[in-house]
Amino acid sequence: MTALRSSLNLLGRGTIPKTSIPTRPNRYKFASSSRNHSLSSSSQPDHVRTLLQNQELTEEDAINELRWITQEVREIANRQMAKGRMPEVEEDSIAKIVERRGKGEPIQYILGTTDFGPLTIQLRRPVLIPRPETAHLTSQLSSLILSSIPPLTFRERPTAPLNILDLCSGTGCIGLLLAKLNPLSRVTGIDNSPVAVQLGMINARDLDLGDRVKSKYGNIFKDPSLLLSTHNSEKVEAGDDGRYGLIISNPPYIPYSEYQALPPSVKNYESPSALLGDGLDAKEGKGLKYYQRIAEILPDLLAEEEQLEKKGWKGIPRLALEIGQGQAGDVVEIVRSGGRIKRTEVWRDQYGVERMVVGWSK
Repeated sequence: MTALRSSLNLLGRGTIPKTSIPTRPNRYKFASSSRNHSLSSSSQPDHVRTLLQNQELTEEDAINELRWITQEVREIANRQMAKGRMPEVEEDSIAKIVERRGKGEPIQYILGTTDFGPLTIQLRRPVLIPRPETAHLTSQLSSLILSSIPPLTFRERPTAPLNILDLCSGTGCIGLLLAKLNPLSRVTGIDNSPVAVQLGMINARDLDLGDRVKSKYGNIFKDPSLLLSTHNSEKVEAGDDGRYGLIISNPPYIPYSEYQALPPSVKNYESPSALLGDGLDAKEGKGLKYYQRIAEILPDLLAEEEQLEKKGWKGIPRLALEIGQGQAGDVVEIVRSGGRIKRTEVWRDQYGVERMVVGWSK
């Protein structure tokens, strides 16, 4: 089953932000044929009509989502029965979920999970819903990093892990995917939402990455020394005082004027603090406040290039920032103005939209 695309998805979280398209093709591709019997043909039209009360869905969207919902309900029931517990009647469970979705609640919040590349990420309202554009570019970033060093199976591989800082980490999805794809990496995720920090910890545990991915509460507008690596036992050995080889971030970047025009599935459910790029109280601006702050604290957080090269991480990117549509030029100027980033590239997502600024220190 292909991922559904609403018209808003064409802009990711840019001019119209981080749109909430369901991204569950991996586990639910064959949902409609996963059992010998399917949802009652008499109830399916009623459920589709209920789903279509959500004006953001097309009829095709509704039919596909009903398949996903049915498969999820059946998987939950199977897990409960495996534990010796009686599940709820399937039709009742489906009806409850369909009713919530028809009222506009994002399917990811209802089901409690979403796919992010090869990972299944736990999700709770109002933590930002991971988008497929972000997963696509994170995988591309990982591929570039690994292509810059000898293969990890070679004796010439790096001699120490790559320390990565994930600012505004939310569910932890970006850092978790980087850690999954590169076993010689350690990630510290920082977020100013306690709910997000807890969710990041849960996801790291559930994905068996808790030893290399840490989440902690932090505010990038406070003392930057508080953002240094949480992998404390290896700070002295690393010789970098907890600083990082790579900083990644998908920060809030929506201007207030565009936030006002968001669809209900985003505006009514996802945290405004994870969306508004100039802060909750600012009515003016271009959504660049977080980029300006990140550029300001880079010297306090980035390890020196020479230190990285000694460990075998020569030539890798030092900064990767997701951006909104139309922000590439401003963000490139901001990150290069601080002096630590000498070279930049603007990467497009799988839909052709400029979506990430990547920077090198030499």
